[in-house]
Amino acid sequence: MNLREIERHIIVGSRFFTILAVIGSLASSVLMFFLGIFNIYEAFRYGLADGSVGDGAPYGTAAIISVIESLDRFLIGIVLLYFAYGVYSLFIHPEESEEKLELPAWLRVRQIGQLKQVVAELIVVILLVLFLRVALQSFGEPNLELNWTQIATILLLPVSTALLALALRLVELHPKPTRRTIVSTDTAAQRDRKPAGKK
Repeated sequence: MNLREIERHIIVGSRFFTILAVIGSLASSVLMFFLGIFNIYEAFRYGLADGSVGDGAPYGTAAIISVIESLDRFLIGIVLLYFAYGVYSLFIHPEESEEKLELPAWLRVRQIGQLKQVVAELIVVILLVLFLRVALQSFGEPNLELNWTQIATILLLPVSTALLALALRLVELHPKPTRRTIVSTDTAAQRDRKPAGKK
Protein backbone atom coordinates (compact mmCIF):
# COMPACT_ATOMS: atom_id res chain seq x y z
CA MET A 1 0.00 0.00 0.00
CA ASN A 2 1.56 3.27 -1.12
CA LEU A 3 1.31 6.68 0.52
CA ARG A 4 -1.48 7.82 -1.78
CA GLU A 5 -3.73 4.91 -0.78
CA ILE A 6 -3.02 5.52 2.90
CA GLU A 7 -4.00 9.18 2.51
CA ARG A 8 -7.17 8.17 0.71
CA HIS A 9 -8.16 5.69 3.44
CA ILE A 10 -7.57 8.32 6.14
CA ILE A 11 -9.59 10.99 4.35
CA VAL A 12 -12.46 8.67 3.42
CA GLY A 13 -12.49 7.09 6.89
CA SER A 14 -12.64 10.48 8.60
CA ARG A 15 -16.27 10.80 7.53
CA PHE A 16 -17.18 8.39 10.31
CA PHE A 17 -16.46 11.18 12.80
CA THR A 18 -19.90 12.47 11.81
CA ILE A 19 -21.44 9.56 13.72
CA LEU A 20 -20.86 11.75 16.80
CA ALA A 21 -23.14 14.39 15.26
CA VAL A 22 -25.78 11.73 14.55
CA ILE A 23 -25.68 10.39 18.13
CA GLY A 24 -25.69 13.90 19.60
CA SER A 25 -28.64 14.96 17.44
CA LEU A 26 -30.64 11.86 18.38
CA ALA A 27 -29.95 12.37 22.10
CA SER A 28 -30.86 16.06 21.84
CA SER A 29 -34.05 15.15 20.00
CA VAL A 30 -35.09 12.79 22.80
CA LEU A 31 -34.39 15.56 25.33
CA MET A 32 -36.52 18.05 23.38
CA PHE A 33 -39.45 15.62 23.21
CA PHE A 34 -39.28 15.03 26.96
CA LEU A 35 -39.17 18.79 27.60
CA GLY A 36 -42.16 19.25 25.29
CA ILE A 37 -44.12 16.62 27.23
CA PHE A 38 -43.18 18.38 30.48
CA ASN A 39 -44.47 21.68 29.04
CA ILE A 40 -47.78 20.00 28.19
CA TYR A 41 -48.00 18.74 31.77
CA GLU A 42 -47.37 22.29 33.04
CA ALA A 43 -50.02 23.62 30.66
CA PHE A 44 -52.60 21.29 32.20
CA ARG A 45 -51.46 22.25 35.69
CA TYR A 46 -51.72 25.98 34.93
CA GLY A 47 -54.95 25.59 32.97
CA LEU A 48 -56.68 23.77 35.80
CA ALA A 49 -55.38 26.15 38.47
CA ASP A 50 -57.72 28.72 39.99
CA GLY A 51 -57.03 32.41 39.47
CA SER A 52 -53.48 33.48 38.72
CA VAL A 53 -50.31 31.43 38.92
CA GLY A 54 -46.96 32.16 40.51
CA ASP A 55 -45.82 35.11 38.41
CA GLY A 56 -49.19 36.89 38.54
CA ALA A 57 -50.21 35.97 35.00
CA PRO A 58 -53.98 35.99 34.43
CA TYR A 59 -56.02 32.84 34.18
CA GLY A 60 -55.06 30.76 31.10
CA THR A 61 -52.10 32.87 29.94
CA ALA A 62 -49.48 30.65 31.56
CA ALA A 63 -51.11 27.56 30.03
CA ILE A 64 -51.02 29.13 26.55
CA ILE A 65 -47.35 30.08 26.96
CA SER A 66 -46.51 26.55 28.10
CA VAL A 67 -48.32 24.97 25.12
CA ILE A 68 -46.49 27.29 22.71
CA GLU A 69 -43.16 26.37 24.30
CA SER A 70 -44.02 22.66 23.98
CA LEU A 71 -44.76 23.06 20.26
CA ASP A 72 -41.45 24.86 19.87
CA ARG A 73 -39.58 22.03 21.58
CA PHE A 74 -41.39 19.36 19.57
CA LEU A 75 -40.41 21.20 16.39
CA ILE A 76 -36.77 21.36 17.49
CA GLY A 77 -36.89 17.62 18.26
CA ILE A 78 -38.27 16.83 14.79
CA VAL A 79 -35.62 18.99 13.10
CA LEU A 80 -32.89 17.26 15.13
CA LEU A 81 -34.22 13.89 13.93
CA TYR A 82 -34.15 15.18 10.34
CA PHE A 83 -30.63 16.51 10.86
CA ALA A 84 -29.43 13.17 12.29
CA TYR A 85 -30.92 11.27 9.35
CA GLY A 86 -29.45 13.75 6.86
CA VAL A 87 -25.92 13.52 8.28
CA TYR A 88 -26.18 9.72 8.38
CA SER A 89 -27.35 9.43 4.78
CA LEU A 90 -24.86 11.99 3.45
CA PHE A 91 -21.70 10.83 5.23
CA ILE A 92 -22.11 7.35 6.72
CA HIS A 93 -24.06 5.52 3.98
CA PRO A 94 -24.25 7.77 0.91
CA GLU A 95 -24.49 4.71 -1.37
CA GLU A 96 -27.89 3.69 0.09
CA SER A 97 -30.48 4.11 -2.66
CA GLU A 98 -33.58 6.24 -2.12
CA GLU A 99 -35.80 3.49 -3.52
CA LYS A 100 -34.52 1.06 -0.92
CA LEU A 101 -35.26 3.49 1.91
CA GLU A 102 -38.76 4.15 0.51
CA LEU A 103 -38.90 7.68 1.89
CA PRO A 104 -41.06 10.54 0.61
CA ALA A 105 -39.32 13.16 -1.49
CA TRP A 106 -39.52 15.86 1.20
CA LEU A 107 -37.53 13.66 3.62
CA ARG A 108 -34.69 12.86 1.25
CA VAL A 109 -31.45 14.74 1.93
CA ARG A 110 -29.32 15.08 -1.18
CA GLN A 111 -26.83 17.78 -0.15
CA ILE A 112 -25.63 19.66 2.90
CA GLY A 113 -27.48 22.81 1.81
CA GLN A 114 -30.79 21.18 2.74
CA LEU A 115 -29.67 20.71 6.35
CA LYS A 116 -28.40 24.28 6.59
CA GLN A 117 -31.68 25.60 5.21
CA VAL A 118 -33.74 23.65 7.75
CA VAL A 119 -31.57 24.79 10.68
CA ALA A 120 -31.74 28.43 9.54
CA GLU A 121 -35.53 28.27 9.21
CA LEU A 122 -35.73 26.68 12.67
CA ILE A 123 -33.89 29.65 14.16
CA VAL A 124 -36.44 32.02 12.62
CA VAL A 125 -39.34 29.97 14.03
CA ILE A 126 -37.72 29.90 17.49
CA LEU A 127 -37.43 33.69 17.44
CA LEU A 128 -41.10 33.98 16.46
CA VAL A 129 -42.14 31.72 19.33
CA LEU A 130 -39.91 33.68 21.72
CA PHE A 131 -41.54 36.93 20.62
CA LEU A 132 -45.01 35.46 21.11
CA ARG A 133 -44.11 34.36 24.63
CA VAL A 134 -42.64 37.77 25.53
CA ALA A 135 -45.71 39.52 24.09
CA LEU A 136 -48.12 37.31 26.04
CA GLN A 137 -46.19 37.83 29.26
CA SER A 138 -45.89 41.59 28.76
CA PHE A 139 -49.45 42.35 27.64
CA GLY A 140 -51.00 39.86 30.03
CA GLU A 141 -50.06 41.89 33.08
CA PRO A 142 -53.06 43.59 34.74
CA ASN A 143 -51.34 46.95 35.30
CA LEU A 144 -49.51 47.39 32.04
CA GLU A 145 -47.26 50.44 31.76
CA LEU A 146 -44.69 50.39 28.99
CA ASN A 147 -41.98 52.99 28.49
CA TRP A 148 -40.11 53.51 25.24
CA THR A 149 -37.20 51.29 26.34
CA GLN A 150 -39.54 48.34 26.98
CA ILE A 151 -41.34 48.90 23.68
CA ALA A 152 -38.02 48.95 21.82
CA THR A 153 -36.97 45.75 23.60
CA ILE A 154 -40.20 43.99 22.61
CA LEU A 155 -39.94 45.19 19.00
CA LEU A 156 -36.32 44.00 18.76
CA LEU A 157 -37.39 40.36 18.39
CA PRO A 158 -39.79 40.76 15.42
CA VAL A 159 -37.39 43.12 13.66
CA SER A 160 -34.52 40.64 14.11
CA THR A 161 -36.74 37.79 12.92
CA ALA A 162 -37.80 39.73 9.81
CA LEU A 163 -34.18 40.58 8.97
CA LEU A 164 -33.10 36.96 9.41
CA ALA A 165 -35.97 35.73 7.26
CA LEU A 166 -35.08 38.26 4.55
CA ALA A 167 -31.41 37.26 4.66
CA LEU A 168 -32.41 33.59 4.43
CA ARG A 169 -34.60 34.35 1.44
CA LEU A 170 -31.82 36.27 -0.31
CA VAL A 171 -29.10 33.71 0.40
CA GLU A 172 -31.32 30.68 -0.39
CA LEU A 173 -29.00 28.00 0.99
CA HIS A 174 -31.00 25.32 -0.78
CA PRO A 175 -33.78 25.97 -3.30
CA LYS A 176 -37.07 24.37 -2.29
CA PRO A 177 -38.74 21.98 -4.74
CA THR A 178 -42.17 22.90 -5.96
CA ARG A 179 -45.22 20.79 -5.12
CA ARG A 180 -45.39 19.61 -8.72
CA THR A 181 -41.75 18.42 -8.59
CA ILE A 182 -42.36 16.46 -5.36
CA VAL A 183 -45.49 14.76 -6.72
CA SER A 184 -43.82 13.84 -10.03
CA THR A 185 -40.77 12.44 -8.18
CA ASP A 186 -42.94 10.28 -5.90
CA THR A 187 -45.01 9.07 -8.87
CA ALA A 188 -41.90 8.12 -10.81
CA ALA A 189 -40.45 6.27 -7.81
CA GLN A 190 -43.68 4.29 -7.33
CA ARG A 191 -43.79 3.43 -11.03
CA ASP A 192 -40.20 2.16 -10.92
CA ARG A 193 -40.98 -0.05 -7.89
CA LYS A 194 -43.91 -1.83 -9.62
CA PRO A 195 -43.15 -5.39 -10.78
CA ALA A 196 -42.89 -5.96 -14.48
CA GLY A 197 -46.16 -6.86 -16.17
CA LYS A 198 -48.35 -4.81 -13.78
CA LYS A 199 -49.94 -1.58 -14.98
